[in-house]
Formats: sequence, structure tokens, C-alpha cells
Amino acid sequence: MKTHLQRFEDFLREAKDPTYYQNTFYFTILISMSKELGGSRDETKNDIRALSEVLTVTLVEPEKGGVQRDIGTKYLSTLKLHVRRPKDVNQKLLMKKIVLHVSNLRGVAVLRYKEMKPKPRRKAFHGKYEITEGEYYQSRGHKRDLQQAEKELTQTGPNKGGPLKNVTDEADWESAPPGAPGGLEETQPAPEKELSREERLREDIQIIIGAKPNELMAFDIQETLQPKLWKNEHELYAGVKAAIMDIVEEFLDNLGLDVDVADVIVTGSIANYNWSRFSDIDVHLLIDFAEINDNKEMVRKFFNSVRSNWNKLHTITIKGHEVELYIQDIDEPHVSTGVYSLSNDRWLVRPKKVKPEIDKETAIKKMLSLTREVDKLSKIYDNRQYQEALDMGERIKDKIKRMRRNGLEKTGVYSPENLAFKMLRRSGDIEQLFSIYTQAYDKLYSLDQ
Repeated sequence: MKTHLQRFEDFLREAKDPTYYQNTFYFTILISMSKELGGSRDETKNDIRALSEVLTVTLVEPEKGGVQRDIGTKYLSTLKLHVRRPKDVNQKLLMKKIVLHVSNLRGVAVLRYKEMKPKPRRKAFHGKYEITEGEYYQSRGHKRDLQQAEKELTQTGPNKGGPLKNVTDEADWESAPPGAPGGLEETQPAPEKELSREERLREDIQIIIGAKPNELMAFDIQETLQPKLWKNEHELYAGVKAAIMDIVEEFLDNLGLDVDVADVIVTGSIANYNWSRFSDIDVHLLIDFAEINDNKEMVRKFFNSVRSNWNKLHTITIKGHEVELYIQDIDEPHVSTGVYSLSNDRWLVRPKKVKPEIDKETAIKKMLSLTREVDKLSKIYDNRQYQEALDMGERIKDKIKRMRRNGLEKTGVYSPENLAFKMLRRSGDIEQLFSIYTQAYDKLYSLDQ
């Protein structure tokens, strides 16, 4: 309450100050809200509205180019922010500051943001003013004259009881549109072309790619490994290792199988110099599948199902990074530029600071192509074609899996295929894919009464 009163007093002082300066602008943000960690959309909007310099927060509906989508465990929402820019404050820096504050809200992540271009102002009039016949018939004065004439002719006549009755309906005083039969042919400016969803996505991706590594995409190299996890870049902090091993032990206890774990490794971007605040702690349990059953593919599918359910049911974070468990066959090749063994407390593959060469355009094309397929899948599901949705979802899953694996094997973590996968994951398309696939499966095998 004290904070609100202080802000109101500051506002009153500013209103009295003749030198007070205020400039405002708009920009949009696409946020991901966790249903389990955060609050509702309205609560999140109120939290954002409470931030300094934010005046209003409104939803941008899909028909106006926004995203309002339920993707299972999260909700994607495009918001328009009206922001006050104080004097001598850089607008772009203010935007980034607000985005950072929004990202720090519990359960909220900003996927992308974009400044809205202001509408062009009319130029000041100088010189002689002329009005054409067409402009006159569309003018306010002409409409006012017609309204007055209509009242005199229809509502003030002497005939009160005969067949001519008073007119009570309100007339439409808009003149005929250009090109209408009998209307004036008036030259109108061509309407501004609306961007397609793909064109909007491409613009948004350009913003994502141009962002700093702590924003969205890990295209640049960090100076150090994540300092909250790694001690002098040589080993994990003892407390971090203990927390990971406790998670692994709990997972194995609930597995219900007597299995020998050959090693527990930490890998992925969190074990590399391309980490970001979005990076998960990828923990791989190395197990000899052949010791469990000769059918290694069946064992792989079983472990994939178990670990997928575990990851969905649990949201465990260590130093702000979510822990993601994987079960890997001991003979399966693992492609990564950073692999750390928890069992032996040493690097199996030590990461290096190498400035990557990135084919951004190819990554964007691959991402957009798969986004279109997910959109088609969503429409098929909405049309209640559950078998087709299940089959198509399976094909898209396999396609993404092959794409990423081939990219990692050929070029590594900075391959266009892997970067396209990261963009799909952070845009919410992969989560939407799995959500539709699961719902289609449930609908297909449910029996209506």
C-alpha cells in the first residue's frame, strides 16, 4: 500500500511540474505460463501491470496476429504493453528491462518480444485547401444537413392519423462506397497488407536470433560455464552433485526394476559454454539394455515412456534450471561437446570455447516447415479426425527426431537441424505436438456411453 501511495504522490508532483515530460510506446511479448508454477492469465497480467512504467496490459487475440494457446502444461499468450518512457531513458533498454522483470515472474518465460511501430502522424497543413465533390458527400457537415432534412420531412408533417406514419428508424448516413452502382468513383488509399502467420513468425524469429544469449537462443558463447553449478569450470559443486544423485536414486527406487547403472552423466548446453537461462540440466543414466532383455528396442520404448511420464509429473529445479532425466543404452553413441561423469567426478568430453558458424536461414526454414505441419495437425484434431491426427503426430515426431539426430551427427549442436529443434521447443510447438498426439490417442481409444 505504501508503494502505491508513493507512486500516486509522484504522479501528482509530476502533473504539477511544468517541465514534466512523458512519452509512451507500445510493444508486444509472447509469454509461456506454467499452469503448475504460476497463476492464471489475469493474475499474470496484474503482476506485469504492477511493474514500473507499465501503464496497461491487454491480450492480443489470434485474429489480430496474437497467440492464445493451451499446450497442456503451459499456456502461450501474446500481450500488448503500453509503457511510459521517462526522459533521457533509452527505449530499447527500457523494453529489455521490462522483459527481464517479466521473465523473473514465477512460472513465466518471455519467448519473444517486438516493438510496435507507431501510426504515422498527419503532416501540418500549409497552403490552399480544396475539397472535391466526393469528399464533400462523405463530410460530417453534409451528413448533418441530411439528418436535419430527414427529421423535417418525416417527423414534423401534419398527417398524424393517415397512412403516412412518423419514421422512428435511424437512417444510415454513410454515402455509397467507391464502385457502388450510382456512387461517385473516389480514389481511396490501398489498405495495408496484412502479414501471414509465416511472415509474422519469420519476423519474430529474426528478433529471437538477434537477441543476446541470456534472452532466447544460445547462438553466442558465454565467458564461463554456469557459475552457480560449476566450481572453477572443473567440477560440479558438491551440493549440486548431491541433489542430482538424490533425484536419480528416487527415480530408480520408483522404477521397480533391479538395474545396474554404468554411469550418470551431465550433458547438453548446461555442460557447455552455450548455456542460457533456458537450459535444462540433462542427466543421462547409462544402462546396458541387453542385460534387461534381448529386444533392445522394446527396452528403449519402455524407458522412454517411464522417463517421459516422470519428467511430466515432476518440475524439479537446481539453481533455477529444470532437471530432465534420460535413459541411454551404454552402446548408444552420444554426440555432445560437453559430457561430465558424476560417477567419476571428471570430464569425459571437456567443452571448448569455439565461435560457431551458424546457418540461420536454413534453421529458420526448417523450423517454419515443421510449424506448418503442427498447424495442420491441430486442424485435423479440431475436425475430430483422431486416427489421422494420431498417425500424422507420429510421423512429425519421427521426422523431428531424425532431423535433430542427423544434424548432431553431421555438424554438432550448432547444426541448422538442432537449432530448428530448439526454436520449435521454445516456441511451444513441440509441446503442442505431444499434447495433440496424446489427446488424439485418448479420444481414439475412449468409448462414449
